[in-house]
Amino acid sequence: MAQSEPVIPSFSGSYDLCLGGMTQDQVPLGEHMSPGGFHSFEHRWALPEAFKLHLQLGKANVQKRIHQLNEQTKQGLSKMPHATLYTPPGSALSSGLTCFDVKGMKAASVVEKMHQKGIIMSNTPYRVSYARFAPSLLNTEQEIELALSQIQAMA
Repeated sequence: MAQSEPVIPSFSGSYDLCLGGMTQDQVPLGEHMSPGGFHSFEHRWALPEAFKLHLQLGKANVQKRIHQLNEQTKQGLSKMPHATLYTPPGSALSSGLTCFDVKGMKAASVVEKMHQKGIIMSNTPYRVSYARFAPSLLNTEQEIELALSQIQAMA
């Protein structure tokens, strides 16, 4: 009998194991086999309109715009000595997420400071967490520059 490997964390002991908070022997085998997770219905319900918008604008144009804004973000972060950029430059190896660290700060603290400034971003939910931006189709170049200026102010 072949073993299956879960691809969606159940946010139970298996997820804690992934994050390093538990050891393998502390998690019942059955939890690893759970389909787990939760369904983001609001995202599912929005899909038809999102696809309609993308098709109206043209998939290539949407992709180009997302790459353009993320490249602006990566270039801005790469010029900051107090920021470490983890996302590769260019669009060959990256797309819509830009991950980085701010020297001397935890990712969650960077996110909290940005939220206080009204800038939406997140940090990765992994054992080693990074701050991350996800510039999207609806962002402007000015919003990217504002976010970068707030990261610059953390020096």
